[in-house]
Amino acid sequence: MTYYTRLCGLLVASMFSCALMAQSGNITGQLLNQDGKAADFANVLLLQASDSTLVKMELSEEDGSYEFRSLDQGEYLIKVTGIGYDDHFTAPFSLANKERKVVPVITLEVLATVLDAVEVVARKPLLEQRAGKLVVNVDQSITGQGGSVTDLLKKVPGLVVVNDRVSMAGRNGVTILIDGRPTKYMDIQSVLNEMPADNIAKIEVVTQPGAAYDAEGTGGIINIILKKNALYGTNGSVTAGFGYGELAKYRIGTNLNHRTGPWNLTFATGYNNRTWIERLDLTRVLEDRTYVQNNYEPGNPHSLYLNMGADYDINANHRVGISLNSYRSDNDRTSENTTTILSNEGNELDKFTTRNMQDRFWRSYTTDAFYRWQIDTTGQELNFDINMADYRREVTDMLMTTGENFDDRQNQTPANTRIYATQVDYKLPINDQMRFEAGAKLSATRLDNELLATVRLNDEWVNDPLLSNKFNYEEDIYAAYVNLSYTKGEYDANFGLRYEDSQASGYSATLDSTINLNIAKLFPSLSLTTPFIGPLGTSISYSYRIERPGYFDLNPFVSYLDPLTFSKGNPFLVPELTHTGQFSLTYEKQPFFNLSYDYTKDVLTEVIEQNDETGEAFQTDINLDKYIRYGGSLFFPLDFIAKPISGYGGIMVFYHDYQAEYLNADYLQNQWTTNAFLQVNVSLPQDWKLEVTGWMQGAGLDGIIRHETFYGLDAGIQKKFFDNKLRIQLSVDGIVQKFFEGRVDYANLDFDLTSSWEAPVFNARVTYNFGNQSLKSRERRESSSDTERNRVNGN
Repeated sequence: MTYYTRLCGLLVASMFSCALMAQSGNITGQLLNQDGKAADFANVLLLQASDSTLVKMELSEEDGSYEFRSLDQGEYLIKVTGIGYDDHFTAPFSLANKERKVVPVITLEVLATVLDAVEVVARKPLLEQRAGKLVVNVDQSITGQGGSVTDLLKKVPGLVVVNDRVSMAGRNGVTILIDGRPTKYMDIQSVLNEMPADNIAKIEVVTQPGAAYDAEGTGGIINIILKKNALYGTNGSVTAGFGYGELAKYRIGTNLNHRTGPWNLTFATGYNNRTWIERLDLTRVLEDRTYVQNNYEPGNPHSLYLNMGADYDINANHRVGISLNSYRSDNDRTSENTTTILSNEGNELDKFTTRNMQDRFWRSYTTDAFYRWQIDTTGQELNFDINMADYRREVTDMLMTTGENFDDRQNQTPANTRIYATQVDYKLPINDQMRFEAGAKLSATRLDNELLATVRLNDEWVNDPLLSNKFNYEEDIYAAYVNLSYTKGEYDANFGLRYEDSQASGYSATLDSTINLNIAKLFPSLSLTTPFIGPLGTSISYSYRIERPGYFDLNPFVSYLDPLTFSKGNPFLVPELTHTGQFSLTYEKQPFFNLSYDYTKDVLTEVIEQNDETGEAFQTDINLDKYIRYGGSLFFPLDFIAKPISGYGGIMVFYHDYQAEYLNADYLQNQWTTNAFLQVNVSLPQDWKLEVTGWMQGAGLDGIIRHETFYGLDAGIQKKFFDNKLRIQLSVDGIVQKFFEGRVDYANLDFDLTSSWEAPVFNARVTYNFGNQSLKSRERRESSSDTERNRVNGN
C-alpha cells in the first residue's frame, strides 16, 4: 500500500499543477423587472427547443443572475416564471459544443393579478440518442417497473438477456456499471435478478466510450443509474408491488428526501421477494447413446436494501458528498435435473434425478465520497472521488441423486471481495475552440474464495481432495487519460488517449500454481463530426478497448448441475482486445443511423465440451483467435403517427464471423442476425396511459451456439389519482413469448438446448408520493422581521 499511496499522492499533486479544461457548456444570464431592478428567486427553466422538454431548472440569485452548467450542445429556449410576473419565453437559441453562452438580459412584466401558484408539467423522453450513447429513461416506462433490473434490461433497445448473460446486438464482452462503478467482481447475476426495477432512473448504453471511461468492455458499456433526489423541501414516496407468474412476488419500499439550503439528504429502504423460474432442456447426442436432460430451477430471494446519502454545498463553487449503500439477500432454493439415457433406437438405458438444495447468501456494502470544485467562471473544474466496496457470498450446494449409484455431494463456497478506488479529474477550456481534459484512477481488488468439497461415504461427509481448493486473486489497475477537443461552428473533433497498467495474479492452493496477468497498453479513441446537408450531419469514431477475464471465469472451481454436467473456470484465459469503428448519420446533431465494424483478437467465448467415453459435459470459457462483427442500426420515433401516440422503434442488423482453431479443427462460423424493438405509448381518455413493448432477436450465432429467432411482447396501463400523488400501474410481461432455442454441431458436439423462463408474469404496483412532487413555486408572505424566499419543488 505504500507504493499505492505514494503514487496516488504524486498523481493528485501533478494534476493540481496542470491547467486543464472542461467539456461542459454553460448558459448564463440575468433577470430584471420593469423598474430595472433584479428579479430575484424566480424560476428559470431550460427547455429543449424541439419539444419543450425540461432539461434543468434554477432559481435566480438576489442580483437576478442565473447559470446552467454541464450542458450538452443543442437547441434550447428559456422559460421564466415567478410570483407576480407574466411567463416569459426566449426565442430558441443554439449552444455549441462546450460553449459558454450569455443570454441577453430578460425583463419580466408584472401581472395585474398575482397567482397563488404556477405549475409546470414536464416529462422526460423515454429514449435520448446521443453521440456514442443511448439513454433510456426507464423510470418513465410502465412495463418492467414491477420487476427486477434484469426485466428492465430486456426492454433496452439492442440488449439481449438469456440465462442472465447480457449481450449488445449479439456481442458479448459487455461491461455493467452501477452509478459508474464496475461490477465484474460482484455476483452480478444475483444483483440484477434481485434489485427492484423501480430503484432505477435510467440506463445508459455506451457503444463508443471515450478516454474518460475505463478501457474495460469490448462489447460496450451499460451504466445503470439509480434514482437520486432532485426535489426541494421534504418529500418521499412509498411503493408496494405484487406479481404472479408461476410463483408469487412481493415488493415494498420507501424513500425520504430532504433538500434545503446547502443540504440534500436521502434515505431509502425496502424489501423485495422477486421470485423467478428458469428451465434448461438439453439433448446431447453421442455415437452410441443420447442424453436428454431437463432442469428446473426456481429462485426465492428475500432481499433487503438500505441507501443513505448527504450532499453539502460549502458555497457556490464547492460541494462535498457521501453515500452508503447496503444490500443483502437470502435465497434458499431446490432445483431438479432429470437425465434420461437413450439408445440409438430410442430405448431407455438409464434414468436418474438430481436434486440440488442450495442455501445462498450474499451482501454488499459500498461507500462513496466526492468533492466538486468549480474553480472559476470559465469552466475550470476539479472532481475527486473515492469509493470502497465490500462483498461477501456464502453458498452451500447439496446434490443428491436417485436412480443411479452416484455419491451425494456437498460444496461450500465462501467468498470475500474488497475493492478500493480513487479518481481525480480536471476540466478547463483552453480557448473558445479548444478544450483539454485529464484524469487519473487507481483501483485495488482483493478476492478470497474457497471451495470446500465433500462426498458422503458410509453416512459421513468426507473431504474430496481432488476438488477442494482455495483461490486468491489480486488486481491493481493504474490508469491515466488525456482528452483534447476542438469545436468550430458545425465541426467537432475529439481525441483521447488512456493508459492502463493492470497487474493481476491468482493463486490456486490445491494446484500450488500462480497465474499472472499483467498488461500495460495505450487505448486511443477519436471522433469527428461534420455537417452534411441541411440538418443532416455525419460522425465517425474509433476506439481500442480491452476485456479482461473475470474472476469467476478464471476460478477453476467446479459447480455441478448433475453428476455428468458441470461448469468450471479456466485459469489460462488471456484478455481480448477490440478495435471498433463507427459511422453515424445525425439529424440536428442526434444520431439515428449507425454503421459499425469490430475486430477482436482472443475473443472470450463460453463453450461446452464433453468426454464421449464417460458422457460428462462441462461449460467453460476459452479464447477464440479472431472475431469480426459489422453491421448497422436505425432508430426512429413514433410521434409522427398521431398526437396521442408516442414511442420509438429500431432495427439492428449485424454479421458475426468467428475464425479460430478449436478442438483440433478449424472453427469457421458466420451468421447474419437481426434485432428489432418497438415501444408504443398511448394517452387514453381520463388520463389513462397505455404502453406496449415488443422485441425480437433473430436467428444468430453466439460463440459455438447457433440459435433460432426468439421474441417477447409486454403491455401495461397507468393511472394517477389525487393530484398525481397516487400512481397505479398494471402490467403483464411475456404476453407473447418465444424462448431461446439453440444448437451446437461441431467436432464431437451434437447438442440441442432450450432455455425458458417464467412467462407471462402479471405485475401490480402502487406508489404514493408525499411532499410537493411537481415544479411548483409558492408565494412566501413578507413579515415585519424578514422576507422569506420562494421555494421550488421539481423533478
